Amino acid sequence: MTLLDARLEGLQEALDHLATAVDENLRAVLLGLTCDKNNPMSAKLTDTFALAHAARERCLMLVAREHPLANDLKYSMAALRVGHDYERIQELALALHRRVEQLRGTPVQELVQDMTGIMADILKMHEVVRSTWQRDRQDVTLPSVKPRVSTIAAGVYARISVIQNKIIEVIARGGGNAEMFVELVLACRHLKRICNTMEAIPDELHAFDRQ
Repeated sequence: MTLLDARLEGLQEALDHLATAVDENLRAVLLGLTCDKNNPMSAKLTDTFALAHAARERCLMLVAREHPLANDLKYSMAALRVGHDYERIQELALALHRRVEQLRGTPVQELVQDMTGIMADILKMHEVVRSTWQRDRQDVTLPSVKPRVSTIAAGVYARISVIQNKIIEVIARGGGNAEMFVELVLACRHLKRICNTMEAIPDELHAFDRQ
């Protein structure tokens, strides 16, 4: 294995470590969305700053030290963008985690529980997204994962719309308080933006995820 290959493999591993930590955080949020009293929410999610920093450093090290060819350079730059996407997903997961904690036990708890299916689909999408960089970089015959990701995302957006319509119905009936509904609306927005950011990752790695 050449040094360049080793650095590329290290970059893939760094993305994997970051993706795994974010995935675990999303699963923690999913557990919170169940509002199960036997599963109290953890005080905080895992901090992924160090993992994101490590992935970024590996990208920059590869470019600075190896003078990679065009395709490997594109991949490295794409990996840098993906690392940033995961940082954004982490921020959204933290915000969603806080809001779910505030909404548990409120009159809209049932709507919060409806979000479990959405998060479960997002996690399924993430399994597909991660295959983008986990597979053999030399195999150009593998099909694009984008259609599968887009199909799952469409289902997520449809489920979010259903919950948003339910929120409007509850507001129209005059139940609850304004602050509670604001938190609920923002929780839906966080889910949608997590899905949207994750959906874009295969596009970031289009040079690697080519047919």
